[in-house]
Formats: sequence, C-alpha cells, structure tokens
Amino acid sequence: MQSLTGCECAICPECFRQHFTIGVKERRVADLVCPACGRPDLADEAQRLCYFSTLDVQLRQVLDAGTYQLFTQKLTERELLRDPKFVWCIQCSFGFIFEAEQGPAQCPQCQQRFCPRCQCPWEPQHRGRSCSELQLCDPQEPPEGLAAFLQERRIACPQCGLSLALARGGCLHLQCPQCQHSFCSACSRPFHRKDCCPEPGCPLRGSLHGHHPRHCLFYLRDWHPERLLQILTVRGGLWGRYGVAMGLWGDMGGYGVIWGHYGVIRGGYG
Repeated sequence: MQSLTGCECAICPECFRQHFTIGVKERRVADLVCPACGRPDLADEAQRLCYFSTLDVQLRQVLDAGTYQLFTQKLTERELLRDPKFVWCIQCSFGFIFEAEQGPAQCPQCQQRFCPRCQCPWEPQHRGRSCSELQLCDPQEPPEGLAAFLQERRIACPQCGLSLALARGGCLHLQCPQCQHSFCSACSRPFHRKDCCPEPGCPLRGSLHGHHPRHCLFYLRDWHPERLLQILTVRGGLWGRYGVAMGLWGDMGGYGVIWGHYGVIRGGYG
C-alpha cells in the first residue's frame, strides 16, 4: 500500500498510480493531494514543501517518464509564479524574470515587447503613463495584430491583470492560467468552488457557482432575440427594463425607449 505525507490514508499502488497520472495530465499541481481525505493543506508553506519533496520521489518511481517530466515542469512553474518578478510572454508563453521597475519587458525567446503589468503589447505612448492612464488616451496610430485584437476583446483577470480573450460563443466562466482565479468574463464576479462560497446560507454552496448581478450577460446571452426585444421595449433603463420584465422591481424613473435606440439608457443612472 502507498501512503502520502500529511495523512494516514492507505492507497493501493494501482489506484495511486492512476490518481496521480490523471491528476498530473488534467489538473493543477495544487490539486495533487490525497484522493481520500484531500490533505495536506498546500496553502501552508511548511506542509507544501514537505509534501512535494516526498511526492517527487514517489512519483518518479510510479509514473512513466513523460508524465513525471510534466509533473516537474508544472511544479517548477508553480514555484516560479510565486516570484512577483516572474512573467509570461504574451506571444509565445515563454516565462522569464523581469527585474526592472519600469519600462517594457522583452521576451528573450521571441523578442516581443510588452507591459508586464497590464500584459498588453508595448506602445510608445505607454512610456511615462500608468496602465490606467494609457487606456484613456487615444493612440497616435491604430493598433495592429495582437494589439488590435486585445484592444477589442481584452478581458483583464480581476486578480492579477493578465490579458485574456473570450472566443466567440465561448463560456463566460474563465480561469486565469497565471493565478488560477476563476471569474465571470461579463461581470468579473468570482466563481466559487464547492463548499467555498463566503455567502452564509447560500443554496448553491454544494456546486461551482457565481453570484452575478441581474444584468450580467451570464443570464441574458442564451435568451431568444424575441424575449430580449420584449424587454427592451418595456419602459425604463436597460437594467430597469430587465428588472421589470423579471418582476424584480418596479419602473425605474418612467424613461421610455426611443425607436432605433434599443439598449441605450436614457436615464436612471446612479
């Protein structure tokens, strides 16, 4: 029987091999805990260091060479990401240490220049401006290529700021590949894993879920056009119209809809 550091569970050798083979290939390193009790607590640094130092030796003996190499690669990347100066190239995904306090980072593999904070391709007008200030200024030249794509579709991770993009028709639930933060790409609210919701008495605690505002695209995107059009013709602002149609609240201020301007809020701003 096999055992792991941090618990007293006994696991048969074949189950041990299959659990970690599948886990290494399909899950994060942080999920490679005991399949029976879910220990140890990898948020605790002392437990994490002790656990992985022993697990490395165990997996070297039971996994095939390719899977074990993948495990060591994931473990190395996890440790590197703990360094605040470690960044991923936005073009080729090569990772490196960027030690400068300001200015663009330049990937040593593909030579791509980008801002390590907002993860956008480097533009001359970024020099001397913060990332938020850059978003407010008009570019001297229209962006091209990746810069143009990110300008149109960029979704910033609410936790680390990594630039992400949602594929057309893609799921609104995003998980940042850099910090593993799970959030809604429409409203930026976090998704909570099973039994991890901070809301007391939440009826959805037993499943993966998020608490989206009622006007979030999460609720609206799969509605039929006829239903959306009906909502847009109800009196009130866009979100007010949605609330009226759903019976959530009354008319918000009595603002009507101008023909040809569906979706434009005429009033009701907070």
